[in-house]
Order: sequence, then structure tokens, then C-alpha cells
Amino acid sequence: MNNREKLNSLIAEVCESVEVELVELDEFQAGKRKVLRLYIDKPEGVTVGDCTQVSRLLSAALDLDEELIAESYTLEVSSPGLDRPLKSPADFKRNIGRFLRVARSTGKPVTGILLSADEQNIMLELKGHAGQFQIPRSEILSAKVDIQF
Repeated sequence: MNNREKLNSLIAEVCESVEVELVELDEFQAGKRKVLRLYIDKPEGVTVGDCTQVSRLLSAALDLDEELIAESYTLEVSSPGLDRPLKSPADFKRNIGRFLRVARSTGKPVTGILLSADEQNIMLELKGHAGQFQIPRSEILSAKVDIQF
């Protein structure tokens, strides 16, 4: 197993132990330091405590195996935020019951409550009791949670 696979496995183990899901992993160079940025989520939402716990467990594990990240690094753990575009099937499933604003390649944006999602389609209950509307995932340019006040 190479270092990248070991790192991915370690991150997965830590996230599983804290009962959160890794949504996205960014790894990039910032000056002389490597930055490892994790976005985590769970159905009821991520707390600061969740982020802290993942950060502490992962940092301790990385310190035990200095070969995983040989250079100086910064570890950042955060929630994905409400304005992050939904991309994966898991992103959509995690947001069932929330209002979404979906930009489509075939027409104007659609807003509604996400009822269901799978690999091929999402189903929205349109605003204003206009009925249900199925959108093929292939038509989705972007989809974001639409915060209702």
C-alpha cells in the first residue's frame, strides 16, 4: 500500500470512529507547508466538537507515521458549509428534506424540496405546491441548499 492509500485509509478510519462522513479532501501546497483540508458531514449536521475530534485523532495518527506526510503540514477540518455545491449521490441523499436551488443545462433554475435522489435522478417538490419534478443528474449544472427564512 502506498502512502496515499494509507492516508486515505487512515482518514476513513478516523471519520468512521467519529461517525462522520468525509465529503471532500483537498491537499495542496501553501508556501513551505502542505495543507490537508477535510470537509466532514453527518445527517444531523457537524458540530465544532466533531471537527475537533477528527482533527485530534487524525493529527495524533499522522504524528505516529511521519512517512505519510514527510514535510510540515497544516490540518484543517471543517463542515462543507451550506453554500457548497452538491456533487455526489451522498451529498444529495444527505440533503433530502431541504430546499434546493438547481441550475439545469436545459432550462431555468428550479427550486423545491428534495424528496429523493439516486445515481440518475433527483425528485423535487416544487415551491408553491406546483407538484413534483424529476431532474436527471446529467442535466444538473449546479445544485445548492436554498436557505429559507
